[in-house]
Amino acid sequence: MSIRAFLIGLLLSAFANLWPTYSSIVLHSSRADYAHLSLAMLIPFLGLVLLNSQFKSRGLSPSELITICCMGMIGALMQGEWISSYFLGVITAPVYFATPENRWSELIVDHLAPWTYVANAPAVQGFYEGLPEGQPFPYPSWGPPLFWWGCFFAAILTANLCINIILRRQWMEHERLSYPIATALLSLTGVSNTQGTLTTLLRNRLFQVGFGLVFLLTLWNITAWFFVGMPPLPILNGPASKHLIPLGEGFPTFRFTISILTLVFGYFSKSDVLFSIWFFHILAILQMGLFNRLGISKGGSDPWGSFDPTVGWQSLGGMLVFVVWGLWMARVHLKAVFKQAFSRHAQIDDSGELMSYRWATVLLIGSSTFILLFLRNTGLEWLPLLAFIFATTIIYLGLARIVVESGLVFMRGPISAQAFTWHVVGMTNMSSLSATALAFTFTIFCDAKTFAMTAMAHIPRLGEAMNKHMRRRIAPAVLAAALVGFLTVITVTLYQAYYVSGSYNFGVVSFNGSSDGAVGIWQLTATRIQAGTLAPDLERITFFGVGALIVGLLLYARYLFPGFPLNPLGFTIAANAITQNVFVSIFIVWAIKFVIMRVGGLDRYHKTAPFFLGMLMGYLAGVSLGVIVDAIWFPGEGHPLITSF
Repeated sequence: MSIRAFLIGLLLSAFANLWPTYSSIVLHSSRADYAHLSLAMLIPFLGLVLLNSQFKSRGLSPSELITICCMGMIGALMQGEWISSYFLGVITAPVYFATPENRWSELIVDHLAPWTYVANAPAVQGFYEGLPEGQPFPYPSWGPPLFWWGCFFAAILTANLCINIILRRQWMEHERLSYPIATALLSLTGVSNTQGTLTTLLRNRLFQVGFGLVFLLTLWNITAWFFVGMPPLPILNGPASKHLIPLGEGFPTFRFTISILTLVFGYFSKSDVLFSIWFFHILAILQMGLFNRLGISKGGSDPWGSFDPTVGWQSLGGMLVFVVWGLWMARVHLKAVFKQAFSRHAQIDDSGELMSYRWATVLLIGSSTFILLFLRNTGLEWLPLLAFIFATTIIYLGLARIVVESGLVFMRGPISAQAFTWHVVGMTNMSSLSATALAFTFTIFCDAKTFAMTAMAHIPRLGEAMNKHMRRRIAPAVLAAALVGFLTVITVTLYQAYYVSGSYNFGVVSFNGSSDGAVGIWQLTATRIQAGTLAPDLERITFFGVGALIVGLLLYARYLFPGFPLNPLGFTIAANAITQNVFVSIFIVWAIKFVIMRVGGLDRYHKTAPFFLGMLMGYLAGVSLGVIVDAIWFPGEGHPLITSF
């Protein structure tokens, strides 16, 4: 790894967090940080690739470009729903929003360890309302929580990277998973003799058509910002592009929206994966409607779960079998890895990996131990702690495998790990201290997403395309990029809060008291502590078992009949809200691939790929233009072009 590539990677990591933070809390424009692949990183990275193509021999090498890409992918995930919003909101909201009426001081604050949150009331008030002129920044109040939570985040990132290094050979060489995101990125950078470098694509007619189509649609909507009588097109228009269509009493609302990223990366995914997702999504809608009509439904879902708890718990049960089956298929490889780690006799050649299997195993054990001890010291008792870790592991491994195989950059788990813990252990079997500690896990394990696990899954795959002697430097580089991203987003957010407007005035749900953010987390926690009646839910656990059985049968069917069209992957994510949002796009790209493969075969499929890459570039160019226009003409009154998922 060259010094210039490392420094550019750090700059990209900082910028990829600075842009969404500033756009979210100041411009109120497109944030570009919702997806598992951050557009806030992708846009400047592809700009760098285009600029680099003009320097010929003195430009960055393909391996350097991949280094920068890897660093940016991980560094960019410190912003938005990943770190800044939930983390800073959760560790400050209990003090600021506590009132005699909600009894938070008694139910929550009295149970919090002082190093886990900002305990000083004036410091918290300054964060939400701004500091009085001349008052210094309250460093002592923020130092301990930022340090200890920072160590916790670093341990999670390290564990995620080590897991993916260990699984890389199994997923890439033995199971030959498709890695659609990595495939598209490698096509644009020209690494390892790929044929679709950006400069070549710019001259391709299909690429130009795809670019022009999406960019002109976006340009129309941007122009409509200036003219009241000019209606924006109902696509590529941020939240306004989401159309809700009622299907009938008891049935979930059908959501019609177009996701360009889903269309693009879905094109590089396998057809059976796309078919299975939309097929099982339709079945989930029908099941929920019938259950509601028959009175079988369990009512409302827990925060950030599937649109109905019955199908959500089925999906999680299916994800458990999906993950366990994958680990069972990898048993020979995993056995060889651990033998290599704990014996002097080499079982397999790991010289081409980002890290030796011995170091990966040791660091995984060390970081996992730190994670367990950290959560235990926040007050989480062993039973809910183990339940939470179990569910988190299933969701992390499951979503990483799903994104690697499907390329879906908008995705979340069927339910959150917190919901699993609440209903399997029960609040009746938890102390108030343990319940508040569980709420603290929303600092990072929020929205049923993973913290960089899905992005980390692509780092070993991208590293495989680099020069072999440079690969061992990638692991510390991506961790350094994450640190830079973390410091950037924390510094910018705290500065804007204390010295500009106060976080309450940012206009984001994490700080304005919305029930969809940190306040909602603590409201739910306080309510359940006060009620003390939430017991283990046998009905949810039963649906969990039903889902596990269904996926088990699907896996068995694929084992008996290799051409079986239904991939169990689709069942595991069929019922969450994000699948609702991307369902139409998944169906469209599946239908396009189906027609192309039937009419033109594999050759036509490869020749059509530049059209979709052009759509991606047109979308990125349109989003960039929208942010620039908002910054110049509409500061503080922006127009998001990216639908919030």
